[in-house]
Formats: sequence, C-alpha cells, structure tokens
Amino acid sequence: MSLYSNTILPKDRPQIITTRLISASRALVWKMLTTPEHLKHFWGPDGFTNTFKKYDLRVGGEALFTMHGPDGTDYPNRFIFLTIDAPHLLRFDHDNGGEGEFNHKFTGEIELTDEAGKTRIELRLIEASIEARDAIAQFALEGGRQNLDRLAAYVAPMAEAKNLFEIERSFPVSQERLFRACTDVKEMMQWFAPPGMTTIKAEQDLRPGGIYHYGLVSGQGNEMWGKVTYKEITPHSRLVYLQSFSDSQGGLTRHPMAPNWPQEMITVMEFIVEGAKQTRLKISWIYAGADTTEGETFRAAHEGMSGGWSGTLDSLQTYLAKDYT
Repeated sequence: MSLYSNTILPKDRPQIITTRLISASRALVWKMLTTPEHLKHFWGPDGFTNTFKKYDLRVGGEALFTMHGPDGTDYPNRFIFLTIDAPHLLRFDHDNGGEGEFNHKFTGEIELTDEAGKTRIELRLIEASIEARDAIAQFALEGGRQNLDRLAAYVAPMAEAKNLFEIERSFPVSQERLFRACTDVKEMMQWFAPPGMTTIKAEQDLRPGGIYHYGLVSGQGNEMWGKVTYKEITPHSRLVYLQSFSDSQGGLTRHPMAPNWPQEMITVMEFIVEGAKQTRLKISWIYAGADTTEGETFRAAHEGMSGGWSGTLDSLQTYLAKDYT
C-alpha cells in the first residue's frame, strides 16, 4: 500500500480535497494538528519547515507563522480560526497576515473521522472560484498529499511503538563528516549495502523530492534494487526519506521474498553531536501505513532488521576507520 494520500478536484465546487487514513487515534491526530510544537515539524510540502510566532486556538483567534521553503524563501502565513469542534473539525481563513508578496487567500477545513481506532483525515482547501482553484491546483494537489504523508510519518511512532524500529551507534567523527558519508553517493557506494553484497548502480538527486536509485548484487549473482525518495534534508543533523524495493528501471516493487512487506517505509537518520569528533547516528524505520497485514509483517521482522542494520553499520564503521586510523 502506498503511503501517498488521495486528492480530488470536485467538478462542481472550488475545492481541493486530500484524504488519508492514519494509524493513530483521532485524539492524537487532533493534538498534532493543533499544537505548534508538533505542527512545525510536518506542516507543508516536503522540505518545508515552520516558525510559529503566535497560536491562539479559539474562534476568532489567529495563528501567525512563517513557512521556510527548501530554497530559503520565507512565506508568511496567518490562520483566523472560524470553527473549533475538537477532535472533529477545524475551520479557518488563510492569508499572509499583511506580510510578503505572496498572499494566497482561501478557507481551510480539516475533518477527522474515527475508523475503528484509526483516523480518516480530510483536508479541504476552499477557493473563491473554480478558476482560482485551477490556477494553483498543480502545486496544491501534490502539496496536500505530501503534507498528510508527513503528518502520518510524524505521528506513527507516537501512535504505536511497535510501528517503530530504531538502531543507533556512535562514530569517532564529526557530525559533518558522518552526514557526508550518508549523503554523498560516491561514499555511500562504499558501505551502504548488507554484508556480502556490492553496489552495481547508484544514481542520486539529493534534494527534497529527489531520488537515490541503487542496485546491489550478491556473490552468487543475485540482484536487489532499492529506491530512496528524499523528504527532508537538514544539513548536517537530519535526513528523512521513503525507502522501497525497486527494479532496474526505478519502479516500485514488493519485497522479493516477503510480498506482505510494506511497499514504502519511512527512514529517519539523526546525526547527534556527542563531541567535536564524536557523533551518534540514530536510525528509525517507521511504518506509517494503515494496512494491518503490512504492519504485522513489519513488526515480526524487527529481530532480523537488527541483524541487517548492524551489518550495514559495521560496513560504515569500517569505511570511516580511514578517517581516524
């Protein structure tokens, strides 16, 4: 099951509607959507971050915040809350608060519906006319999908610890050096593979929305292909991407030996400074989908994942040894 949300353009209404089923309670999702300390981490398309100046959650209250684009452009935003029906409906008017040149005015609605303990979220962007909606649809369609996917990824570890796999290790190198080893394709080719496999192809576009497509081969000649889609790149401290199995052409495929394995996983790499020449790498694999069988398959594989990731980190440690030997 793809992580991506579904978006539609109604023929008779000036709306863009994005929906997604999230494996978390409605109360938890509501909290994430109405708390700026959480909102700042996932609100907006891939690569965007947020700085909140004000968040007054009451009818007539306003939220003032700046969205920082991946290219460094700042976008001032203001919400004026119209309806607050916790944990069901949030309705607000949007503009730029009188700051900046880009002033996109619309009405937003976020509706949460309980589905057997999971949450169906519907994000509605309501424009003044169908013509106004169509003028921004190309950006807003993909932006809405990415926004809800980021929310699902952010809330997944809080919803159920079993949907989270973590492993970490410290390395006697600087944060910048470790980050480079994990993002420079020429360096990744030297270590980013399980023991016994070597890289036969590695193509990378290192930016939010960009792809790293790679192929590995075992000593027996068996090939395995993978695909990374970068979602967040914060030099030199954080890297977030979707991880999936692939084919030689870059398409999405299922696990060759486990058809119920999630088609896409979220990987978070955190580079935590422990000293001038000491950095801890924390890797989190997150299942943010809503398919019960995929979730069970992921949870049952945690022990094997520990062995696989330990071997990969051994390879990274051996590769980095030349920096400190």
